[in-house]
Amino acid sequence: MHDAFIIQQTLAGNQQAFRLVVLRYQRPLFRFLGLLGFRGARAEDVAQETFLRAFKALGSFDPARAAFSTWLFTIARRLAISEWRRSQREEPTPVAGERVSSRAPDPAEHALLVERAQRVENALRALPEQLRSTFFLSQLEELSLEEVAELEGCAIGTVKSRVFRAREQLRLALAEEET
Repeated sequence: MHDAFIIQQTLAGNQQAFRLVVLRYQRPLFRFLGLLGFRGARAEDVAQETFLRAFKALGSFDPARAAFSTWLFTIARRLAISEWRRSQREEPTPVAGERVSSRAPDPAEHALLVERAQRVENALRALPEQLRSTFFLSQLEELSLEEVAELEGCAIGTVKSRVFRAREQLRLALAEEET
């Protein structure tokens, strides 16, 4: 079932249809939040808020501007940055001689996380559409090779080749940015 159909059903009043969106994107969203340094309850909170905001703003989603996954992950990225900033403001100031355990990354770590997420996002966007689509379905959605081949309308060998090429292009793009 394609995202467009699920979105159409949700907008038509079938609120249960959005549950399919959550089921489809929860794992990729948690992996994305993990790349940004969020784990456990913090990742769950950001993911839940992402889906809630996406549901509320679904009518403003424009498929001509971006894929649904891009729109959803942009919401998550913005929420993650806001959550990090909020946690920084709420962090207690240590009293003389007292050590405070901090779950929030320091500003330099945060900057690196944001930069890393942006580099990954840019590298994914730079992939040709066929490679990006196949990579997303197989690696982020965790569909089987057979399922991806069926959705993409190609042979399993083609799926393997596209995933390999996508990984190589991502590796090279991210390695170039590191230097």
